[in-house]
Amino acid sequence: MDKLWPEVEAFVRKEAGVSARKLITPLTSLEDDLDITGDDAGEFMVRFFEHFRIEVGDYDFNRYFLTEGSGVALLFTMFSKKRRESLKRVPLTVGMLVNAVRLKRWDSSQIELLHDT
Repeated sequence: MDKLWPEVEAFVRKEAGVSARKLITPLTSLEDDLDITGDDAGEFMVRFFEHFRIEVGDYDFNRYFLTEGSGVALLFTMFSKKRRESLKRVPLTVGMLVNAVRLKRWDSSQIELLHDT
């Protein structure tokens, strides 16, 4: 496992209040698996960038997370394929956070490419 892993995992556990009993892997999604959403996700990422001294680069909150209140919009997705497409997000995983720490900047294409390999 990556030498950065323990530090990033510890940060995620502390900041998100994740129990030591819950398994976190590089594929663990912040939103889907750890329920880090909306404003909490925004605050989590600000702390992440500050803690690890990462340049924000091309990071875009809306690429990875739904905003507060987007859940209501989900009710209407069954009626519109276009609306469903607009709500799709790239799952931001703990492995992607490790890649960002390694790069010291947020470069979406690099972080996502490294994560997919």
